[in-house]
Amino acid sequence: MKIKEREPLRNHSYIRIGGPARFFVQVKSIEEIIETIDMARKMSLPYYIIGSGSNILFPDEGYYGIIIKMTELNEILISGNKATIKAGTQIPLLVKELQRAGLSGMEQLSEIPGTIGGAIAGNAGAFGREIGELFTEGVVLTPDGHLEKVSQKELNFEYRKSDLKKFGILVEATLKFATSSPEKIEMAMKEFKKKRRETQPVGELTLGSVFKNPEGVSAGYLLDKAGLKGYSIGGAKFSEKHANFIVNFNGATCKDVIELIEIGYKRVKEMFNIELEREIIVLNPFDNFVRGN
Repeated sequence: MKIKEREPLRNHSYIRIGGPARFFVQVKSIEEIIETIDMARKMSLPYYIIGSGSNILFPDEGYYGIIIKMTELNEILISGNKATIKAGTQIPLLVKELQRAGLSGMEQLSEIPGTIGGAIAGNAGAFGREIGELFTEGVVLTPDGHLEKVSQKELNFEYRKSDLKKFGILVEATLKFATSSPEKIEMAMKEFKKKRRETQPVGELTLGSVFKNPEGVSAGYLLDKAGLKGYSIGGAKFSEKHANFIVNFNGATCKDVIELIEIGYKRVKEMFNIELEREIIVLNPFDNFVRGN
């Protein structure tokens, strides 16, 4: 278990924003998660679980507790048409393993940069596929330190959300797939990759979609019609390529991004009477994982 003090959270963020965490722990096992949470309780500190930092905005002032990073808790076990995956496993790595095994179902999600745990918590999706459709069961670490199984039905998957946090910390998930050939899977992945690169600011510093899509319309369309493509504050801007992405183009701060989010929400509400719901997670300095955001 690696413990660091005053670790800059920008080093663990896809948008490269965030001050230092009081403690930063990289865990490799369930036992290390339990040990770190015990440490937080003994020190009366909040703690927060993260994966790859692909959709979480860290505060400029940092985090006053313990950040627990899960990306070294990674293992994939394939049996038949199912895969059992540790929660810190990166989705692109998982998709490559599934392709080798001739298992189809995640091609649309192949370029989502997060971990399987974060994807399931937020029911991540792309191009008409949501990960909750593939989920059969998982193992969670409950607040009292026990391991319990959870089913697809219990997690109550909906558009970009689940009830996972009600049960605890996901440590393992089992997903079910269709069988196909590695060649067909690769062709599908290339097609979705092409579509994504044509429409999204791939390669820039972003946290993915800022807002969830309201029913029947895309948030990007609403933000575009509100005149926000390219609109900037400080070092952050709404992408010229897709208005539902905020890009750190010049040393942006958390404050810059939050101001843009607030402007986007306000403009769309004024013009369309639609209240956009945020998709990215905004972490506050004293947030505690067991309470959520």
